[in-house]
Amino acid sequence: MAEAAASPPPFDPATFDPWHQNITMYSPDGAPLSINMYEVDQYRLYVSRLGISFGSQLGATFVLLLVLLLLTRPEKRKSLIFILNSLCLLFNGVRLIFAACYLTGGLAHPYSIFTGVYLSDPTDIAVSITSNTLSFVVLALVMASLSLQVWVACVTAGTLQRLLIMGITTAMALVSLGFKFAFVIVSNIALVQLRTSPGTDKLNGCSWITQAVAILLYSCVFTWKLGYAIVQRRRLNLRQFGPIQIVFIMGCQTMFVPAVVSALQFRESVLEKVPEIGNMVLTLVCIFLPLSAIWAGVANDSDSAYRGRNGHHGLMNGEFGRGSSVTASANSTTAVDKSRQMSCSTCTYTKRGDEFGPSKYSPTRRESMTGDDAILVDREYAVHHEAIPLDRV
Repeated sequence: MAEAAASPPPFDPATFDPWHQNITMYSPDGAPLSINMYEVDQYRLYVSRLGISFGSQLGATFVLLLVLLLLTRPEKRKSLIFILNSLCLLFNGVRLIFAACYLTGGLAHPYSIFTGVYLSDPTDIAVSITSNTLSFVVLALVMASLSLQVWVACVTAGTLQRLLIMGITTAMALVSLGFKFAFVIVSNIALVQLRTSPGTDKLNGCSWITQAVAILLYSCVFTWKLGYAIVQRRRLNLRQFGPIQIVFIMGCQTMFVPAVVSALQFRESVLEKVPEIGNMVLTLVCIFLPLSAIWAGVANDSDSAYRGRNGHHGLMNGEFGRGSSVTASANSTTAVDKSRQMSCSTCTYTKRGDEFGPSKYSPTRRESMTGDDAILVDREYAVHHEAIPLDRV
């Protein structure tokens, strides 16, 4: 019996593109759903790049947290700015862990994404809710850290100017936190109900915009005050590179980098190539804030204003060497100088009646002659204290 010939394919093989073919899926009620293969591939790339982004941010966060704990001196660990920076890094690291766990859960399944049908797994829902809530906590800590740094930078300003600056920046921070809180609430409600909310995308966009504006406003005020202080110091001829210059440089980075990244995520051309760019903003701010404090603290503790032949060694030795070696050396040098001054003071004491004559107790000293302008640097001068009775001094 002859075999039946295979039926021809329902398409033209000469024009068929297998990479953009449609895949038929079925909803739970049996309705067919047509999904293009290109969309599936784009989702695969998005999840892979998002996982790489979360992993790199997590590594950078915990490395900087370890550096912050190791390089901060014990007496400075009780300061409020250190506590806020440490909490920012800690909670941001935990947030990234839960965000990475979301990618391996059931809510990120391709079938759920393309059909809108989600499995009611309590663990996956709890992980997503925790990740959303921690993003609000991290943003609140970042705004608190920025507020504290601006307050310290404006401490020398007038009362009216300081209150005006803090009022404007705090109001902008509260607006940003309000949009973020609203987005977290709406998103968590949608997660619990396993449905998509129509207002989530709009709230998310407003949250990103107000967050970028708040960070930009805080950093502009912060760097402006520090820049003005640097100009004033230069007018006083204080040109050494110290902590204030370092914080100014890092403040500029804190201002521009997250703000630029926040603005780029709204460009369609950038969003198509780097769709995960918006998730980097909080991590960038959390990293730059303590990084400036670490650099400035190292320079300040190591006497960066010290000028000399070995002054560049002080920055490394003071922090990574024996701690206060530069300070100890400076104190030792001061003590030696004082000792030399006391010795020179002793040399000025002479016997009564010999104020205008050469001292006979310095046998190696050559008597000065007329026209003798030589400076003798290889002579040794000694004073025999036992030769001068105390009652004659």
